[in-house]
Amino acid sequence: MRPHSTMRATRHAGALCRLAALLALLATGFPAACQKPNRDEGTRAKAPGSPAELVACDWTEGGFTSVRADFEREFGVTVRHEPFESQEEAVAWIRSGKRCDVAVIENQLIPGLAADKLLAEIDFGNVPNFKNISANFRGLAIDPGNRHTVPCSFGTTGILVRTDLVGEPVTRWADLWSPRFAGKVAIRTQMRELVGLTLLALGHSPNSEDPRHLQEALAKLLALKKKSVVADEEPEKAVPLITGGTVWLMEGFGEDYRLARKQNPAVAYVLPAEGTFLWADNYVIPSSTANKSLAESFINFMLRPEISARDANAGGYSVPNQPARPLFKAELRDDPSAYPPPGQMQRAHFFAPLSPQGEKLYADVWSRFLSDGR
Repeated sequence: MRPHSTMRATRHAGALCRLAALLALLATGFPAACQKPNRDEGTRAKAPGSPAELVACDWTEGGFTSVRADFEREFGVTVRHEPFESQEEAVAWIRSGKRCDVAVIENQLIPGLAADKLLAEIDFGNVPNFKNISANFRGLAIDPGNRHTVPCSFGTTGILVRTDLVGEPVTRWADLWSPRFAGKVAIRTQMRELVGLTLLALGHSPNSEDPRHLQEALAKLLALKKKSVVADEEPEKAVPLITGGTVWLMEGFGEDYRLARKQNPAVAYVLPAEGTFLWADNYVIPSSTANKSLAESFINFMLRPEISARDANAGGYSVPNQPARPLFKAELRDDPSAYPPPGQMQRAHFFAPLSPQGEKLYADVWSRFLSDGR
């Protein structure tokens, strides 16, 4: 699972237009990039004097477990996984200057880190496999020209539903507030998702910075909190709530659904009519690293189609690696929760970076939500 949050970020001019253009491209599929192929340098021995260890900062349930040994064997180094459970923790790690050679960071946090010169510029001469990234995931407003980022994964946010228990179909975010589901809803304490879905349920933009909209959302969130269960961030701990029937609806991700359906076929995944959220994670290299070229080799390794596919198949999430798609397990490649159909993609939303004033407004809403309105 890839939970989300927000911290200091800088708004780029034209960001929403660029995101809208991306959604339009996503709705047509994943066209291969029209770029002159570059050669993957393939196997390389560790150069004399090069570091013996690469520190990779990734989600707790990540860590490149399925392919890490291959990189270590081929490049003659050790990969140390430094886990984080939230993006706040990951960004704090980078800002503190602690050892981190490559990290996984979500879209809306990139501008702030780049503006503060905390991300190294990537030398794509060392990452020729960037050609494998689908064209519609490149050059986004959060990092024009991909100076600091290489897209690595994406996914959706929706509602897991126990179809055998809910009765009438669940189709909207607004259904989470239905009296018939009181005490039977599970939510995650992730700011942008919860505030965003509440804004959508109220008919507002999920990126609204209008103080009136946010106060309206706070009141509605507090009402939801009173009749909801807070689910753990990790799918393995959260999914039993719905597969076992403790709750009937759960705010969650495609990864949650793919795990849940293995345990209980009565669980469905709904992308709400108001629109799903698309999250996207990126490989970045902190500017504090002393191992930049090794980090670039690691990213290039992860972009090999066979490596990307193996990692995606093991983790059960979506990757924007065009040549890797034929290598995905059919259950992932053909799963609409992993690769939604065009109509649903057209209603999807990205979280835009917030302005400094917007960050303060959201932080206040979130603090009051966590403290039950105080």
